[in-house]
Amino acid sequence: MDFPGEFVQNPGGSLALSGLPGYKSSPARFAEPGFGLAYAQVEEASLQVAGAAGELGFWRDYRLAFFSSYLEMDSLYRQVYSEWNFSVAKFWLVGGVGYGLSVNWVPDNQISRENWTTNRYKAGLALLKSPLSLSSMVALVNHRSFYDLDYAVALRFQGERFGAFVEYDGNSIDVGHSLTFAHVFVLSSYRFPEFAVSVSLGFSFEGLAFSGAYGNARSIWDWFGFTAAKSVKKKTIL
Repeated sequence: MDFPGEFVQNPGGSLALSGLPGYKSSPARFAEPGFGLAYAQVEEASLQVAGAAGELGFWRDYRLAFFSSYLEMDSLYRQVYSEWNFSVAKFWLVGGVGYGLSVNWVPDNQISRENWTTNRYKAGLALLKSPLSLSSMVALVNHRSFYDLDYAVALRFQGERFGAFVEYDGNSIDVGHSLTFAHVFVLSSYRFPEFAVSVSLGFSFEGLAFSGAYGNARSIWDWFGFTAAKSVKKKTIL
């Protein structure tokens, strides 16, 4: 499961082709039905976020996924964010779109009691030639008076036990790898040119998966988190 916080560097890469969604995830993913919970915290900034996610599979090739999160920063800021993803996988191509809505406010603001909303639109595309894939994603954020456009591209290798990826978002490059054993998995990602690292160690057993993660991107961005997920037996709906 990917982390819901915008400040978190996903150890498995944001453009991975499977997994429960998070804030930075590509909507172009294969359906792996399940649900899960995630939490991350930056202790130095009194910043924390918790989220829940789930996904379903339809007619073998279609995926519907969602997640919702709550973020707070000390007594300065609050945010509730919800997002829906829909994707289709056909032969060597996976495409997906997503829509997210955030409600933001300053707590106990006796002067203005102001709150505001932000709309976010995502689209992703992946080309497959096993064990390689080439992925891209764009995200358009509609603030009250202006737009932000983000993008990312990735090249990924995914074998039975070992995986590796390179992602670029216009500002930085993430290089990562994964190792998967019978009941243990290890994920790591390293960012350049401003160095950052995120590492996750997890355990899986009979459809349950638990992981702990740690990340560092300069002193204030030390963060830690954990996830808990449950996969369900794949079943074609409708």
